[in-house]
Amino acid sequence: MSADAVPEGMADPLGPGDEGLVLRGRSTRELLEDAAWLVFGEQPYPQAGIAEIAARAGVSMGSFYTYFDSKEALFRVSAGRALEELNGYRRVDPDNVERNPVRDLAYGVRQYFVVCCRLRVIARSIEQAWPKDDEIRHNRRGTLMRGAKRLQRWITDLQDRGICPTDIDPWLTALALQTMTVNLAYDQLVHRDTPQDVDALVGAVVPIWARAVGLERWLPRT
Repeated sequence: MSADAVPEGMADPLGPGDEGLVLRGRSTRELLEDAAWLVFGEQPYPQAGIAEIAARAGVSMGSFYTYFDSKEALFRVSAGRALEELNGYRRVDPDNVERNPVRDLAYGVRQYFVVCCRLRVIARSIEQAWPKDDEIRHNRRGTLMRGAKRLQRWITDLQDRGICPTDIDPWLTALALQTMTVNLAYDQLVHRDTPQDVDALVGAVVPIWARAVGLERWLPRT
């Protein structure tokens, strides 16, 4: 990943221990999975090679084929990990003592965009792989549906609290908001050579979400 691929102030690219995998207490399979996570996070899938993954793991090519029958099989593991991170970001602002729902909304949207930036290389590879790989397609679809169902529950809770209009369909609204946000993130953060400014995207997306579910009165006054 080039130095300008991640917006200023964001970590690059995939978590701690970039070069040195900790050998102690790690199985060969785990070492290969960790090495693949690093390599697929730095290089598009077609350029990533088994030899480099094995070298980064500190194991032989023969050991690789003991645990995985192909690069595709190992990529599925990394893709699953990436999809979990794209779904598992924190959604509640820990400093939001007033419990302003728009502040939590903005925090969660920003966290999602940051994860998209951090995982942009492997996310792009997943988008190239899923039309031809049933396992990745199923995993990707499941991740999207879990996110939409979580959003549906959020809208239903707002309705139960008398905040969100009851004539809004929680499921279809959740799908619409999620689809918009995911497509925007991939178009502006994953597929662009230089990602869009995250804060600008948050500033554009949050008012749309807030107005869609009746949170206008919590929006900052301009």
